[in-house]
Amino acid sequence: MNAFNAIVKACRLLVGSLFIVSGLIKANDALGFMYKLEEYFEPGALNFPGLSDVALPLSVFICVGEILLGVALVLGALPKLTSTLTAAIMAFFTWLTWYTANCDPFGTKMITDAAGNLIEISNQCVLACGCFGNAIPLTPYESFIKDVVLSVLTVPVVWGAFAGVTKLNDRKDGLVMIAGSLILIYAFGEWMLEWNFPVLFAAICYAVAEGLKKRWEGPAQEWIMAAAVTVVCLVFQFVTLNHLPMKDYRPYAVGESIVENRKSADELGLEPPVYATQYTFRNTTTGVDTLVLSSDWLRIYNEPWFKNHYETVSFDGAEVKVSDGYEPRIMDFQILDADGSDLSDDFLSYDGDVMLYVSKDLEAANTENQTAMNAFAKASAAAGWKNIGLTNAPADQNEAFRTTYEVPYDMFTCDQTELKIVIRSNPGLVWLKDGIVQEKWSWRDVPAWEDFVAQ
Repeated sequence: MNAFNAIVKACRLLVGSLFIVSGLIKANDALGFMYKLEEYFEPGALNFPGLSDVALPLSVFICVGEILLGVALVLGALPKLTSTLTAAIMAFFTWLTWYTANCDPFGTKMITDAAGNLIEISNQCVLACGCFGNAIPLTPYESFIKDVVLSVLTVPVVWGAFAGVTKLNDRKDGLVMIAGSLILIYAFGEWMLEWNFPVLFAAICYAVAEGLKKRWEGPAQEWIMAAAVTVVCLVFQFVTLNHLPMKDYRPYAVGESIVENRKSADELGLEPPVYATQYTFRNTTTGVDTLVLSSDWLRIYNEPWFKNHYETVSFDGAEVKVSDGYEPRIMDFQILDADGSDLSDDFLSYDGDVMLYVSKDLEAANTENQTAMNAFAKASAAAGWKNIGLTNAPADQNEAFRTTYEVPYDMFTCDQTELKIVIRSNPGLVWLKDGIVQEKWSWRDVPAWEDFVAQ
């Protein structure tokens, strides 16, 4: 029995600690996780377009819930409920990552449109599940294997809960479990995330829960502990949603060079990925179609066995990756003027400071602090800075916005998806020098020029 108890505790420790880290990483960038959920809700994916309207609340709910379950697993709180929810979540995520890993990007599916008609559309495959956000990009197959392992570890957790082995930690078990969890989270943050905040966050959650456990011994003790941890999570979530993520893993993070991240494999002297087109040929004897990659066809098209027994059906097949290689971290960053000319290189190579005023959705952009942004732009321009607006809108809409809000800088167009990656705030400010990101601010945190230069 002691051996079984040890296994249950070890599984609680591993699964709970990983849940805390995974939930915190997603909560750090809940908007990014929301974008991932919206990908899954697309008609060509899971086909739940109606859920896109509640994608952000759902994102927050999942992030907070994952952290809360992780803390409860480590502390042994509400064991039957906690283990049941953990098993249900792991079952769902294991299925989801299996579905993602097995999605055929060249396949189709049947859906019912708004008019009630059955139509065929192309699959929209999600390329990454978003389990650890941009911090640890996993392929769908890697995510599936990770979830299979976690599901296996969840089995003893459920067994222990319903066998009466798992209970709210006593003092001795609490010290061992919390210390073990903090060590695991610290190691994970140090080696995998290059971020030590997760261990501090976990320590705060444990301290709050344990503090209430000592001071409240009523029948609702474990629920009150859960409520307190939920408040801690929501405070963190409020801060990151209303300002910016505490840790940025995207290619536009502070310290990243946009110039370097846009360079191709050839420019960096690296091997690029290799792609080929699928050609279709039909065996004239059997009538069976055969797919041949363009790279292979070049070697066999003149062979007698091929020329005499195969006829061409199509050269217009799908493009597939034959081998992996370096791909630019930034591929769609452009600064387009009214004529469609790309001025990115001009601004990124500017000898001085450049401030980007970025709006991923100009129509939905918050304008409460536009006056402060205008004031910063005027003062910085007088000091030799280059100021430009970068939005998803066409030139005429940009010009109308400039006129309405008396914007003192020129505004240009960029791909909306790329702008979502540049900065999570709408709008937000990105300070560049020599093409390197120096600092970023949400619209709520626009600095006054006088305070900025005094730093």
